[in-house]
Amino acid sequence: MRAYDWMVDFTPQKEWIDGQGLFLMLAFFFSELGAGLYLVSLLSGFWTGCIVGWGVSVVLGGLFHILYLGKPGRAWRAISRPIGSGLSRGLVFMSVFAIGGLIQIMPSLPFISSLPWESQNLVLTMIMIPLCILVIIHGFMMMSVTAAIPFWNSGILPLFSVSSGIWIGTQLGIGVGLMLGNSGILSSMETWTRWGFCLYAVLLLFYLWNENHASLAARESYKNLVKGHLSALFYFGGITVGLIIPAGITIYFFASRSTPDNYVLVFLRLICAISGDLAFRYCILKAGRYNPLISSNRVVKK
Repeated sequence: MRAYDWMVDFTPQKEWIDGQGLFLMLAFFFSELGAGLYLVSLLSGFWTGCIVGWGVSVVLGGLFHILYLGKPGRAWRAISRPIGSGLSRGLVFMSVFAIGGLIQIMPSLPFISSLPWESQNLVLTMIMIPLCILVIIHGFMMMSVTAAIPFWNSGILPLFSVSSGIWIGTQLGIGVGLMLGNSGILSSMETWTRWGFCLYAVLLLFYLWNENHASLAARESYKNLVKGHLSALFYFGGITVGLIIPAGITIYFFASRSTPDNYVLVFLRLICAISGDLAFRYCILKAGRYNPLISSNRVVKK
């Protein structure tokens, strides 16, 4: 856009999606993906899945958070303002999740299995379930309270992030279970997959419908998503790869009443789920437009 249109027309948000801002999107994604895998594995008693989920969330998610913040030696200061900063609260949630998760999964590690507590300890489980949910929602929660960008200012986004964590987390869980030959966990994870996918698709469509009937800025963002320069990525990367192909594979497993033991289909669905969710997240972030600070004829005409 032209420099003199800044905050006069609907202005794109760039800090969280362009340049170094891409690291923040990936930090949110991997944190939520790992916490989602940890949650469904915890509820299924699949401790290897918990270990992998902890590693994805803490190691990969933490790495991208540090890359976004820059200067690792000073990045820890971002955690010091949890009351006034959504990012700081997210880092607090992640830090507590990292410590609590490590305590819980340690007895499941073969080289330190002689600890005086067990992974399935009820107290640890009751602590980790809400911590997983807080880590899953913290990215979209931070976006949803950004009133200056109406396209993000929606209570549907945190719910969408929970469905995303469950949907993609179960794909990773099935992949890990299949590689380990753990056939017992596959059926349980596939049940989570079906419900997670249905909730994911419904919330996404409801969110888009809602934004198309919201404020001028939200409708402008929506129009940019479905008709503008983001439409190719949205329809191919998001709708086709992220929804249609996984839906077909999921329906096939359901109709054949078989466990998801086909390596090709399982890993195709996993790749499509991850790629599609990243496409949706990028599109939602990139399409976000600030409300103009002042009225203009261009805005009024729209």
